[in-house]
Amino acid sequence: MKTPLSEPRVPAPSTESGAPTRPARNELRTQNQTLADPLQGPRVAPGSYPSPEEIRAICAMQDLVARNHAVTQSYSDLSIAMGQLLGMENANWSTFATWASKQAGVSVRGEDLPKRFTDLLKRFDAITRPLTKVDDLLRKLGVPVLPLGDLGSAGNDALQNVSEAISEGNKKVFEEVGQELSRFVTTFQGATQYDAAKVAQYLSEFPADKPVLEEAFGHYTQAMFEADANTKAELILMANTKVGLHEQRRLQPQIEQALDAPVKATFHGILRQTIEANINALLFPANLAGKAALKSGVVDAVLNPVVDSMASAFRRFSTEHMMKLAVPGSALSLGNDVPPPPGMETTLFPPHLRTIETPELRTLLRAFDKRPDSLTGSGAEDWSRLDQRMNYIIDLFRTRQSDPALFDPPFGRRGTYSVTPPAPRVA
Repeated sequence: MKTPLSEPRVPAPSTESGAPTRPARNELRTQNQTLADPLQGPRVAPGSYPSPEEIRAICAMQDLVARNHAVTQSYSDLSIAMGQLLGMENANWSTFATWASKQAGVSVRGEDLPKRFTDLLKRFDAITRPLTKVDDLLRKLGVPVLPLGDLGSAGNDALQNVSEAISEGNKKVFEEVGQELSRFVTTFQGATQYDAAKVAQYLSEFPADKPVLEEAFGHYTQAMFEADANTKAELILMANTKVGLHEQRRLQPQIEQALDAPVKATFHGILRQTIEANINALLFPANLAGKAALKSGVVDAVLNPVVDSMASAFRRFSTEHMMKLAVPGSALSLGNDVPPPPGMETTLFPPHLRTIETPELRTLLRAFDKRPDSLTGSGAEDWSRLDQRMNYIIDLFRTRQSDPALFDPPFGRRGTYSVTPPAPRVA
């Protein structure tokens, strides 16, 4: 037998005044759900989640910051809508995607990244030592030295490449998975029992090149009508993991672009242009020595060690920056092992997922989780590798699936969307 079912849900504790300690979440859960007919299943309020058309419109936005904000908000609203149908006891994939998208927004906005990179350079002896030789040469040529502030600014283009890659990946996944989440809610809200013919028709509309995504949403349809809490939790974990696998495969080019950007060429080009501009600003004949140094390769020779060290520091910085995830109540470093949730330090996983009985899920865990019933070794040393990302993500999903805080709105409110008749599916 599996671990016994968890105890019944306990109402939120009250304050001395009798008000719930966290009323916002409960209110947000109910305000999107209409009162269903007794002969119908749960329904989701019109306009409380984005339609496929609105998702495509969001993806067409050119303002990357505004687009990320809209994507994050939409994921949250789709998460609540999915929760209306699947039950709020288990986080669905969109619940996790909300916080991953919000974290991506930090990169898209580039919050203090140049300054933080400059601060790193100041502490990096491998840069300051060869930079001294560059400064000595520039003084001999009669041109200004390169202050660390300029070196930090030189990283702006490389940082922009990282931000653009993350933004593009964020949009790509949302455009694909977001539309399927919306279609799931529209298709199955109000249903009272599993309808094999309806499910088959629904799944037949998935593109042929997305079989894992189709399988994932097939598990969601099963979970929607599953009465056993253990089996239901496993079906949702299996669906979340398969959507995650599809997502991570699709993101591979953007992750590689972000981590393997041509930073050496970027840094070298910007620094050399700065030096060349300073040399050209000198009057004749004072600029002759500088022009000769540029032509002979002397400038390049002293720049190369600085550029190499800057590229190394930048990869370290950008990898560390990408490998963070802030979720309600904690900030996770993806290079470290997934920490157990508070109160689960010995059990690691929520009650319904402490042991896994579904054969297909056990096979899936064995394929991607180095140690399926342990969090040891879950940290990703190289985020560019799909196997290491999935090893971390599976443990993240399994440990946090029953955390109700994940359903909190990322910006403190719910979104609103137009109420329009469903349009024919676009292939």
